[in-house]
Amino acid sequence: MAEGHFTEQRADVGGVSLYLLRGGSGHPTLVLHGVEGHEGWLAFHQALSDGSDVLAPSHPGYGHTDCPEWLSSIQHQAVFYHWFLQQAGITSVDLVGCGAGGWIAAEMAVMDSSRLRNLVLVDAAGIRPQQTESLDIFITPWRQVLDAGFHDPAGSPEYQRLFGGELPEYGGVREAAKTMSVKMCFRPYLYNPALPAMLGKVRTPTLVVWGDDDRILPAECGRAFQAAIPGATLQTLAGCGHFAHLEQPQALADVIRQWIAR
Repeated sequence: MAEGHFTEQRADVGGVSLYLLRGGSGHPTLVLHGVEGHEGWLAFHQALSDGSDVLAPSHPGYGHTDCPEWLSSIQHQAVFYHWFLQQAGITSVDLVGCGAGGWIAAEMAVMDSSRLRNLVLVDAAGIRPQQTESLDIFITPWRQVLDAGFHDPAGSPEYQRLFGGELPEYGGVREAAKTMSVKMCFRPYLYNPALPAMLGKVRTPTLVVWGDDDRILPAECGRAFQAAIPGATLQTLAGCGHFAHLEQPQALADVIRQWIAR
């Protein structure tokens, strides 16, 4: 885990013990990870916690949090996190979703935006590209997926810290993450055909952030999110791949903080 001041916590959500890390102080910010799974307290969490109370949970089914029998889709995850906010008594939150976590966040905004102060979608899944293609991460060897997800893997401290050594193919929370991601995101592949139309009802102030070298989800998807959500702002990160929260943690945190403070 990255250095920083945080605590490990458990929260009961409908009989499920949700695992989360929490650090910083200020307005609550819920950060939802993507298909890569929960990789601990990241440099991104630490950077964002400078002025925010950051909550970084592990999704149900991703190894640290058990998956209840009823939960099998991205939409179910969205319901689960609304339930968590309700149980935790959080009435106003800045919601940040990365990759598949961005898809969960977008579905949450469609369902009920009453608790959402701001919505930030970072290289988010959920919308199908029409002119280009997404990388099939479920048939591509995982090392190649990770390499494709960074503009410059060799120059990323988080890549080296998390993935620089051997990556076992089986076992542990990473295998659980891959299995749950396939269960939720394979068919249809990384999108909900109804989502673009439903996003038209969202009135939560929304920032869409995209790495300009995202080789997993093309930039076309970022533009589609901006077009679908009324008043959404789109910002790109130069020299950045799909895993922006891992490759440019400080720059991404700065963009989010500046936008929220607008």
